[in-house]
Amino acid sequence: MMGFMSDTLTTWICISCISSSLTFTWLNYRKKRTNNCTKVLFYNPINKTTCSCLHSFNIKCLSPNCSSSKTREIILCLQSARKSMDICMFAISNEPIANEIIAAHKRGILIRIIVSNCILFESDEIKNLKRTGIKIKYQENYNSSYMHHKFAIVDYIWLIQGSMNWTHQATYGNWESSIITNLQSLIIPFTIGFEKTWKKTILIP
Repeated sequence: MMGFMSDTLTTWICISCISSSLTFTWLNYRKKRTNNCTKVLFYNPINKTTCSCLHSFNIKCLSPNCSSSKTREIILCLQSARKSMDICMFAISNEPIANEIIAAHKRGILIRIIVSNCILFESDEIKNLKRTGIKIKYQENYNSSYMHHKFAIVDYIWLIQGSMNWTHQATYGNWESSIITNLQSLIIPFTIGFEKTWKKTILIP
């Protein structure tokens, strides 16, 4: 009888331990899951909107199909920067985004930018970024291939990545997609990739 009770007690202790372990694992999983955030932005110029900012940026636009309302998510992510901003973008000619990068620089955010030596290399936005003292590097040799990346890392906490260049054409005229995520499993390899690309490029004089 005592042996049976001992075995039963042992069984219940084991079950209790397993249950507690599973509960802890589940709560920890839910916590991690809750903290993860990913937004997907689809730009589709075919979806005509009734808003008044179809071809000009309006951060207050509430239309879900408006390109401005989607670009607002990128702007808000850039505004959240507290320490650093690493940008690797084939082309930059979107004035609101460029202005937000300059605003971040003026409030003390450490910014590094890599661009391609493409047709928009001498855009007004690149000139304004360079004029403020932001470090900008570019691909010197482009005869055989282009630096074609389109991503940004904010505070090593957020990643913005997708098909879209930060240009007016991409924002308002193209079918594009971007994601904004805080998944470290994505941010870490993109951070490593940025550092490798930074070493292979040269500063714009």
